[in-house]
Amino acid sequence: MTIRSIRNPMIFDAAITANWAMDEAALQTVLEIASREHQIEPTMLEAYRAQELDRAERATVRDGVAILNVDGPLFKRANLMTMFCGATSYDVLRRDLQAALDNASVRAIMLNIHSPGGEAAGTSELAQAVYDARSVKPIHAYAGDQAASAAYWIGSAADKFWIGPAAALGSIGVRAGIQDTSGRDESRGVKNYEFVSSQSPFKKVDLNSKQGRDRVQARVDAMAAVFVETVAKNRNVSVAHVLEAFGKGDVLIGKAAIDAGMADGFGTFESVLASLSRGEEPKSFAGFNPAASGQTQESETMEKTPEELAAEAAAAATAPVVAPEAAAVETVDASAAATAAERKRVTDIMALTLPGYEEAASKAIETGSSAHEFSAMIVSTEKAKRTERADAVKTDTEANAEVAPSSGKERATGDDAAANAILGAFKLATGN
Repeated sequence: MTIRSIRNPMIFDAAITANWAMDEAALQTVLEIASREHQIEPTMLEAYRAQELDRAERATVRDGVAILNVDGPLFKRANLMTMFCGATSYDVLRRDLQAALDNASVRAIMLNIHSPGGEAAGTSELAQAVYDARSVKPIHAYAGDQAASAAYWIGSAADKFWIGPAAALGSIGVRAGIQDTSGRDESRGVKNYEFVSSQSPFKKVDLNSKQGRDRVQARVDAMAAVFVETVAKNRNVSVAHVLEAFGKGDVLIGKAAIDAGMADGFGTFESVLASLSRGEEPKSFAGFNPAASGQTQESETMEKTPEELAAEAAAAATAPVVAPEAAAVETVDASAAATAAERKRVTDIMALTLPGYEEAASKAIETGSSAHEFSAMIVSTEKAKRTERADAVKTDTEANAEVAPSSGKERATGDDAAANAILGAFKLATGN
């Protein structure tokens, strides 16, 4: 039997008794952290070359776009978890959101989400604040990898939700855990006597009775109903659609989430931020479905012509006989390898995308170009731009070749000074 050493029982008790809107595996990690089964060390997050936002606690700003990072497990209040373990608190996010709304230099707001979810308490209030912010400034959510449960609840309230091709969205629902220590206490000879006021018979919940368990289940269901209804309002769909198409408590991956209406399109952090900084609506990349094999099989078959289907049938009829077990293994391996290769190709192209090249990246993905071919295109285009600029400077220099030199008494200012500096640098570089 494994004995868990709990060094901070108050933290552990708070974690085990709270209601959580969080992915199950991530919740287990939180409980392990609370019981100090891991060695916890502070981590530093990539700042994306952004600067601190005035009057904000954790938010940053870049090119006129305020960035609110929704990272790790989510808690209602700031605590040791949010300070040292990469977690995030709703109260800090709410204050940073208001700082971004009040700052005149901030044109748009971006929720950068990478979270499995967190505490249910406080999520509804923050999501409503995000929803209300729509009427003040553009606010978009982005999840490159994961936005589950409470994290999706919050992100769904933004104007639009953009995701990476393999991002996991959903896990809509609420969990509640109550620790039963009666057996442990009894083995130690501990007896607990508890008195509940007779005026409040429902103050105590007897989990050993069906009535008690039903009351707890009713609480969880009521909170989940708020979750579902809020997501339906945020995404402008019906409650029935959320219940049927948004995963039923599971997560949907990439294109499956977009097709269900949980997100608006594919993007990268850089492409979404660049569009918002220019005051434009982000555009979705042409994506692919990285989810489980078979999600798009029907649509792919429907797109084939009768001639193509006949040709495939003829080829199958003349193919060598293969043992069913071997054929199944080869098919699974080939499908998994192809999916992994395609995912890597799209991810690499997105990572190479510079501001202004979003449409080129979308075309490269759609046409099957490799990341190497895409990067070569960027290098070629940038070289052409530099050559064009150099030719323009040379043309201006030649056009002014007959101009009499200055006596040295005059001093150029403004645009003239800038032009002289450019011409001097060009002559120094070319020797002309």
